[in-house]
Amino acid sequence: MARTAKVETSSASTIQRRSRIASKNHADHVNSSAAMVDDDAHMEDSDGHSRAGPSKDTPTSNRTSSSATVESQSDAGLELLGEGMRAFVTLIQDLRDLGVEELVLPLPKICVLGDQSTGKSSLIEGISGIKVPRERGTCTRCPLEINLTTSEPSSDWRCMIYLQKHYIYEGSQYSGFGKRGSKGEGATRSRPLGPWTPQLPESIFFCKITKKADILNALHLAQLAVLNPQEDPAKFHPSSQADPGGDIQVKFSPNVVRVDISAADVPNLSFYDLPGVINQAEVREEDYLVTLVQNLVKSYIKNETCINLLAMPMTDDAANSTASRLVQELDAQHRTIGVLTKPDLLQGEESLSQWIEILKGGKFKLGHGYYVVKNNPDPRVSHSVARHEEDRFFEEVEPWARSLRSHQERFGTLRLQGVLSKRLTAQIRTSLPQITERVRSKTAEVIARLKELPEPPAGNLSLRIYEKILDFEQELRNHFDGGSDQLPFRKEWLAAAINFRNSVAESYPRLNFSNLSRISHLQDTLPYRSSATPISTPTAKRSHVITLESDNEDDTTQPITPTPQRKRKQQGSKSSQVSPPKRSRLEDIPLHSDAPDGSCDVPNFNRVASNAKRFTLPEIRDILQDAHVGLPNQIDPKATQRMIEKSLVGWDEPLKELLAFTEQTCRAMILGRAADIFALWRGTRFFELVEEVCNAFFDDKLNQQVLWTERVLKIERQEPSTLHKATMSEARDQALRTLKAACRNARAKAFLDAKNPGWNTNLEPQAVKEKLEKVLDADLGPNPYTHELRALADVRGYYECAFTRFVDVVYQGIRAELFTSCRNELGTALKDRIGLGEKDGKLNGDVQVFESSTDVHEAEQRCTVLLAVDPESQRIRIELTKQKENLEKACDWLDSQ
Repeated sequence: MARTAKVETSSASTIQRRSRIASKNHADHVNSSAAMVDDDAHMEDSDGHSRAGPSKDTPTSNRTSSSATVESQSDAGLELLGEGMRAFVTLIQDLRDLGVEELVLPLPKICVLGDQSTGKSSLIEGISGIKVPRERGTCTRCPLEINLTTSEPSSDWRCMIYLQKHYIYEGSQYSGFGKRGSKGEGATRSRPLGPWTPQLPESIFFCKITKKADILNALHLAQLAVLNPQEDPAKFHPSSQADPGGDIQVKFSPNVVRVDISAADVPNLSFYDLPGVINQAEVREEDYLVTLVQNLVKSYIKNETCINLLAMPMTDDAANSTASRLVQELDAQHRTIGVLTKPDLLQGEESLSQWIEILKGGKFKLGHGYYVVKNNPDPRVSHSVARHEEDRFFEEVEPWARSLRSHQERFGTLRLQGVLSKRLTAQIRTSLPQITERVRSKTAEVIARLKELPEPPAGNLSLRIYEKILDFEQELRNHFDGGSDQLPFRKEWLAAAINFRNSVAESYPRLNFSNLSRISHLQDTLPYRSSATPISTPTAKRSHVITLESDNEDDTTQPITPTPQRKRKQQGSKSSQVSPPKRSRLEDIPLHSDAPDGSCDVPNFNRVASNAKRFTLPEIRDILQDAHVGLPNQIDPKATQRMIEKSLVGWDEPLKELLAFTEQTCRAMILGRAADIFALWRGTRFFELVEEVCNAFFDDKLNQQVLWTERVLKIERQEPSTLHKATMSEARDQALRTLKAACRNARAKAFLDAKNPGWNTNLEPQAVKEKLEKVLDADLGPNPYTHELRALADVRGYYECAFTRFVDVVYQGIRAELFTSCRNELGTALKDRIGLGEKDGKLNGDVQVFESSTDVHEAEQRCTVLLAVDPESQRIRIELTKQKENLEKACDWLDSQ
């Protein structure tokens, strides 16, 4: 997976300092370096193996320094590496920082390799003077790059640690690398590093260390970060409060922990400590690691400019060294230096004879011969003390002190440092012409590719986009605030909200008489109930039997014939289901429209009134008897609550209508404003991004509003309550008067129907009304449903309070949350998504101010890609432009040599 290169570059002052060093010290140190090479050359034959040194009679005191001067001799050995090669090593480090190694060709380097448990870590400490982790499973699983730079004498010791990501992990899992076996994680011919895929280099700063004592722990944590690719590296920072634990997600990584050390007493040197080569995994599930580690080591060894430092312990048979076999397979012996470790553990004459033959070049020949070093494995021992112990070992212990005195020029870490200085200097000097030629060729190639790409958008793009977003924010404020006939959104939505309120108000519970076949003089309560039969008494007289046929307490004066109004109600109930509006797309919105953005027909909610709950008198009586308290004329609150819950069923559809209208009009207004403001950039990735951000933001806020209204509705149904006693009492009294009048008209009509069927056939409504009024109460008798009417009046009184509260809460919530969020936050969300928000730069008035030129450059690059007609071409242009800048800087540095 391609990723944008993020090259870690030095600060301007550091680059200038290195350039001055390169130009000033080149001539001064080449001669001293050459002299050093000449002084050392007489000790090697044409094959790089030792020749006869000083005679056996030479006093030991003349061959080595005294113990009193060992400390200064150790420091002199470190300084030896700085003489003659500071300019070269500094140049190579700068070229590597610029990405030349990834873009052009491998650069000269020293790589320390060997099998596991060969004393490699002690060797690294001896050469560099720093302590490195030795725990199994960490230092053996990823490469370590150490860059040493000599600073001014007055400068403090400083260490910077980086994570160099050259590969991305694409394995099947992160929960324990390789648990599924080598089939999923192992190497193949096309993927030599298994699940690790090359990517453009990325340098991640990890931490800064100012005390030598802290470097061991910092390196351990950095390597844990590399071996946990799914975790945030900040979790492993030395100052992090989180416990990183000892678990690792992968057991091998080709990514590098880079250590940059700057101090007055360190040499200018760069080398790599590679993972130890293994022949056999500890457990079967890790067999794949054998091939992966060997392939990684091979990738370094095969570099023709790489000087290989091969560590071999004298406690093992040289023929068993897998690392040595890899060097031979790649025909890299001519640029390999052998290092024999652990001479203090050498046992037996037979083993000694093998190593003497190797030192003389009789077997396992290497181009630069072999050196013998003795290091103290105790990490608590200082570098100077370890060198002192090593010097005394080769002075006093046999066979090194006398029997092998002819090879003494190859004993000790200090002499190894000297040959490293000579070889690396020579390799850099030899490679510079080729590096210069290849860098220039690559620069010309990149420039030619840039010319083939389409020209990018011109101008200060980040500023132009930012200003347009400010215009977009102002447009949103104007439309949400309203105040003009050119800004209809607020007015139209208010009309819809009023219709919503009226619809909920008209959904009050009604009394339906159609299911009651007869009314007689009954008691207020019955000894039993049966929902399957009409309520009646066997003692009712015929003259007092009244049939009620009207289905509404407000419709008792109309002839009992099917009316168009009833048909409309039936049609309305069929169409009451609300389909969600089709989601708008920014590309579908025209640049200009005759109607203002967001304008549409306001729903009148007429059809939802048919959803009002219609109680029947028998139904009410059943509910009252379910919660009968045992006292006459008393209504149990449970019965009232049950009737209230049934009365609120008509609120769902009006609420759905309002939310659907809100979604349709608000989204259309927002996208319409965006289409107009950003019309210049139609067809670009930026235009698509605007649509994505607007829709995602609006969907999120609308969903929050829907959840809130659903919660409000649930609360209204679950816990009816109010503190508006006076309002509820007034509404209840009015409802009771209305219900009693409706019930009397229904009974009077039934009375007249019984006496003279068809009496109202040809009468006008006013005449019917007059006829009903003339019916005497004595003719009708006592109303047996006074208790039921009072119960429904209580419900109607509460409904008046509840629906007003519910409508206000919904209305206020949409305005205060949904509209306010879109008005004030949508522009910010768009700026943040593009990378122009306050978190990316601070605001100064209405102008975005970035903290550094790097921030401005990165913002400009993002905007250039977004506004390009061909985003992929623009992405390639940005990568090539960055390569061109780095390569041209590399050419300048190379030309100064």
